[in-house]
Amino acid sequence: MIAADAGGSVGSGVAGRELMWNMGTASHVAMYVLMVVAFVLFWLGLRARIRAWRAARPAGERAGEWGRRAWILLRETFLQSKTRERRLPGLFHSLIFYSFIVLFITTLIVMVDMDFGLRIYHGPFYLAVTLAADLAGALLLLGLIIAAARRYLRRPEYLPENKPADALILAILAGLVLTGFLAEGARIRFHPQGDPWQAYSPIGAAASSLLSGLTPAEGRALHFATWWVHALGTFAMIALVPHTKFFHMLAIPTSQFLTKLAPKGSLERVDIEALMASDDAAEDFSIGVSEAGHLTWRQRLDLDACIECGRCDDVCPARATGQPLSPRRLITDLRDYLGAARRGGEAGGAGKGEPDPLPLIGAQGTVLADESFIWHCRTCHACQSRCPAAVEHVDLFMELRRAEVMMAGKLPGDAGRALKTLEAQGNPFGAQAERMDFVAKLGLPVIGPGEETDVLLWVGCGITFDPEKHRIAEDLTAILRHLGIRHGHLGRDETCCGDPARVLGDENLFQTAAKQTIAALQARRFETLLVLCPHGYNVLRNEYPRLGGSFPVRHHSELLAEWLRSGRLKLTERVETEVTFHDPCYLGRYQGLHEAPREVLRAVPGLRLREMRHRREESFCCGAGGGHFWMDIDSGSDRPYTRRVDEAVACGAREVAVGCVFCHQMLVD
Repeated sequence: MIAADAGGSVGSGVAGRELMWNMGTASHVAMYVLMVVAFVLFWLGLRARIRAWRAARPAGERAGEWGRRAWILLRETFLQSKTRERRLPGLFHSLIFYSFIVLFITTLIVMVDMDFGLRIYHGPFYLAVTLAADLAGALLLLGLIIAAARRYLRRPEYLPENKPADALILAILAGLVLTGFLAEGARIRFHPQGDPWQAYSPIGAAASSLLSGLTPAEGRALHFATWWVHALGTFAMIALVPHTKFFHMLAIPTSQFLTKLAPKGSLERVDIEALMASDDAAEDFSIGVSEAGHLTWRQRLDLDACIECGRCDDVCPARATGQPLSPRRLITDLRDYLGAARRGGEAGGAGKGEPDPLPLIGAQGTVLADESFIWHCRTCHACQSRCPAAVEHVDLFMELRRAEVMMAGKLPGDAGRALKTLEAQGNPFGAQAERMDFVAKLGLPVIGPGEETDVLLWVGCGITFDPEKHRIAEDLTAILRHLGIRHGHLGRDETCCGDPARVLGDENLFQTAAKQTIAALQARRFETLLVLCPHGYNVLRNEYPRLGGSFPVRHHSELLAEWLRSGRLKLTERVETEVTFHDPCYLGRYQGLHEAPREVLRAVPGLRLREMRHRREESFCCGAGGGHFWMDIDSGSDRPYTRRVDEAVACGAREVAVGCVFCHQMLVD
């Protein structure tokens, strides 16, 4: 920082040092002139970014709950919670981040003392601040060395290729630290009165010992030169913030503070009826994102916040199994593509300099040039849950799918056939009459409109239309009878919840199915809607409220755990085996239900629970999510479910317990 060599006057017995020693009035004036220039350039760049955000479409639900948002900002930005999940990156980034804050505060203290005449930078406070700044500079340099070694000597496979801009960032920061120490060392060595407090500047004192061969004139010249190099480097950094990776210092805290607080499985609602009823529907009707002008300000912010750490790629199940998917490149390619369009100088459009329209799907030079790219996403949320910048990858994938399906009519063949069956039959599997046959087989009372029950059982299509999974519903029904709980079923009115249509981008079909189900549920009275499938659980609990249907939705593992905990349900038969639990994405990462299924398993006498390497929040997707239960577009022989089975075998388990019918099918296959 500029203040690396600054200080108060050296008084007799009072700790301090002379501010702006050896610099003179001209340098003092020039420093503030250049500082103003740097901040003007900074503001112009920042204003351009803000204008691009403000010109974009609105993004819902980004205001309110300010206390919760402040806590997220504190936890993620200032406590570095997510950054520290990876040990080495967490170490060097924490060293850089906290050291930078200490040096920034030191600079402010010196400015207050020098320019506002408050004279606070002396005595014990001076000694404490000086020592803290010296140690912070050393730790900052250590963090930079570790970061450089990781990037240039042992670069992880998921970290993108090195760019000149990466080296520039490290070089600027390292240069500021080194010139700061060198200027400090020159001041200690060549100040006429010396520095009786140099013990509190251990790094500066060490630097001063290296300058013993210089004459006083040479020393003052060196101090003058290094001070100005340090100052100019600082001003250059300030001016470059909006145009380089330095911008993440502003964009990431903003992204974290304005993150979506709605449940993870809740996507942005598109009011199709309102769009169709609009007077401008013929001209402006659009769903999803297919052009730059369709991006929301939040999505623009995501593009700016990405620091290219590669963590999203590292946890992506599709990428891990060799598929052409990269959540990171979706963000960075779009950012670079839009930046290149702006630099092209064409006026108008979604943002300054962008052509209008500027297509994104099929955009050459980006991953979207291959239109199949967006279909490889499993919507497992692994990328988003690990992102330290709070980038919302999954929501952007879904908006791109919506545009492809709703506006362009494009959908992988197998998936398209499943949705046609859903539209025609009320489910993606087959004739609806089979549902009633299964309800009769279970002996489930059918709850009609106007009737009531305690527990309304939502069996779901995956169990209803697959005889191999009938036992799941049969066993749960038997437990309900054993406990004497009044329960029932919707009968013919239970149709598909709409999840396949939602994740495959057919928003119209989803809303049609959802509104039909909401009407059926609202016509009954019940205390609990008991759901077996995590995908149905997510839709019924998180998506339906946006369409006017709020219900008391519970997953069966939650109720089983509660009944076991209270002693209402007791397990006596011993099962001598080793079992591992596979956390379904839509139950674990989406809903945070990690413990309830394990609590149920631990209650089984004789059963020994083993854990896989990837578990709980870091669970590895089975591969069925994102509509992949209905389509197979992957190339090669490697699949996410084969990786998951290998993990289960490696942990020593003899059986795999699952809490999702889709996961069950994938792991069995």
